[in-house]
Amino acid sequence: MRRISATFLLLTVGLASSCKSTPPQVAGRWHGTCQLTATFTTALSSKPRNENVPADFVLVLTQNGQTVQGDASVTAAKNPPIHIPINTGVIGPDGKLSLEGDASFTLARAHLSFDGKAERGKITGTVNVALSNVGGSGENKGPLVLTPTS
Repeated sequence: MRRISATFLLLTVGLASSCKSTPPQVAGRWHGTCQLTATFTTALSSKPRNENVPADFVLVLTQNGQTVQGDASVTAAKNPPIHIPINTGVIGPDGKLSLEGDASFTLARAHLSFDGKAERGKITGTVNVALSNVGGSGENKGPLVLTPTS
C-alpha cells in the first residue's frame, strides 16, 4: 500500500510540475477611449503646461505564446490618428501585459508604453504616449480600458 501511495504521489507531482500555465489570448482588435493628462514643454519655454486631452485607441494585436506585437492607432483631441507599431510586448500566465512601441515621422517621434492586465474579456491598465518634435515635447498619461471589437 505504501509503495502504491508513494508512486501515486510522485506521478501526481510530476504531472503537476510539467503543466505550464498559458497566458490569456489577446490577439485581435481592441478599442478604448480615455482622458489623458498631457504635459507639454516647448522649445521656447521650459515651463510645462498641463491639460486634459480626450484620446481614442485602437490596438490590433497578434500573439505567439507570451509574445505580443501589433499596431496602435492613437487619436488625441481632434488631431489625425498616429500609428505606432508595437514591437515589444509580453503577456504572462497571470494576464499581466506590457506593450512598447516607437514611431518616427518626418520631424517627430512617438513612444507608446502600456502596463496592465488582461482578464474577463478586457484589458485594463495605464498608457503613456510621449511625443517629441522640433517645437517641443509632450507626455500623455492615463488609465485605459480596452474591449474587443470586430
